Amino acid sequence: MRRCPGGRRISQPEIPAVVAVIDFRRRRSVLQWHTRDGAWTALESTPALVHGVALIRGTPPNICLYAQAGRLRLQIGGNQYALSENSPRIRCVPDMASLWLRRRFTVESSTGGPLYSHAYWAGQGPDFFRWLAGNADDPDWRVATGRRWTEGVTAEALRGE
Repeated sequence: MRRCPGGRRISQPEIPAVVAVIDFRRRRSVLQWHTRDGAWTALESTPALVHGVALIRGTPPNICLYAQAGRLRLQIGGNQYALSENSPRIRCVPDMASLWLRRRFTVESSTGGPLYSHAYWAGQGPDFFRWLAGNADDPDWRVATGRRWTEGVTAEALRGE
């Protein structure tokens, strides 16, 4: 709970400790994403509904995009960012110095300050960073997806996106 200027209490939605999400690379896998620390555990059985997508990597941080209370949340390791219609800015651009073989994924605050930056070699398969930056560039996608994923979607439906 927090208080507004008049002293009245305002309830804030609790962020769930665990959220069911699919694994971006191993799309048949459903994980429990731990929102407190950005860790994950595998699920033995697939729940009826999931609420996001995680990128599990060999080296930290792991990254998850999930929905809660009608809004998308981007979590990179232990850091969480609520996605509004236009903030934070999420970009993925090719690096010309590497002949476009490397890309840079960035998350910037609304004032342009860096929140996260990651350079990586562009592979041939599906690319989580490009998928996220391409979709998050659309304010309508952020709003509609936040609402839909909050209610939950089947893992099969999310795998098709």
